[in-house]
Amino acid sequence: MNKTVNLVIGLAAGAAAGVLTGILVAPNKGSRTRKKLMRKTRKMTNEVSKSIHKKLDDLEDQVKHVKDKTEAEIKAKAEQVKQTINNKIDKEAHKVSSN
Repeated sequence: MNKTVNLVIGLAAGAAAGVLTGILVAPNKGSRTRKKLMRKTRKMTNEVSKSIHKKLDDLEDQVKHVKDKTEAEIKAKAEQVKQTINNKIDKEAHKVSSN
C-alpha cells in the first residue's frame, strides 16, 4: 500500500509541476490562464480521486478475501478440536463402561 500511496503522490506532484510550468510559459492572458488552470486542476483531481477509489476497492477486496479465508480456517480448526474432544470423551466413556 505504501508504494501505491507514493505512486499517487508522485503522479499528483508531477501533474501539478507540469500545470505550473505550463502556466508560467503560457502566452495567454490571466483570465484565460486561470480558467485553463481550473479545468486542468479539476481533471487532475478527478484522476487522482478515481485512482484512490480504485486502490481502496482493491484493498477492500483483499481484506474480504483474507477475512473469508481466516473464517474458514477457524471453522475448520474448531471442528477439528470438537472432534478431538468428542473422541476423548467417547474413549473415557468406553473405559468407564468397561470397568
